[in-house]
Amino acid sequence: MSLRNLSILLWLNIVIISCGYQFYESPVYFKSHWKTIYIAPWKNFTSESGLGEMLAYELRHKFAEGKFLIPVYNEAKADLILKGEVTKVYLEPVAYETFIQTKERRISFEGKYKLINKEKNEIILEGTLNRYEIYRIPTVTVSLIDPGREEALRLLVKDLSEIILQEIMFKDMEIK
Repeated sequence: MSLRNLSILLWLNIVIISCGYQFYESPVYFKSHWKTIYIAPWKNFTSESGLGEMLAYELRHKFAEGKFLIPVYNEAKADLILKGEVTKVYLEPVAYETFIQTKERRISFEGKYKLINKEKNEIILEGTLNRYEIYRIPTVTVSLIDPGREEALRLLVKDLSEIILQEIMFKDMEIK
C-alpha cells in the first residue's frame, strides 16, 4: 500500500514540475542575503485614525506567515523596508432603503507603497493601490454612528495586505 502511495506522489511531482511549476520560498528577484523586513506604520492623510497602523500590523502578520522575510521592529536591523501612504479613504452610498436612509455603503481606499533596499537606499518595487469594500447598514442601529464600517475596514486591510504580498512575491523583474 505504501509503495502505491509513493509511486502516485512521484508521478504527481513529475507532472507538476513538467508543467513548469516550481516550489520556492522567496521571490525570484530577491537577493539571497535579504532575510528581514521593516514595515513602518503607513502615513495616513485621512480622517480614518489608526488605518496606517492596521495596515502595518496586517502586513507584518502576512510576511510572518510567508516565512521568506522575517518582520523586524527595528529599521536598523532590516535588509528591506516597506513604506506606504494612505492617500484617500472615502464613503459612497450604494443602495437606499428610502430617499434619506442608506442601505449599503462602499468604503474606498487609495494608497501607494515602496519596497526599499536599505543597503543601497534604492526602490525595488513601487505600487499604487485602489480597493473598496461594500458593507450593509442594518435597519435597526443601536448606538453606533456607522455600523459595519469597522468590519469593512478590517476586511479592506486584509485584502490590501494580501495584494501587496502577492505583488512582491510575483513581480517579474531582475535586480542588479
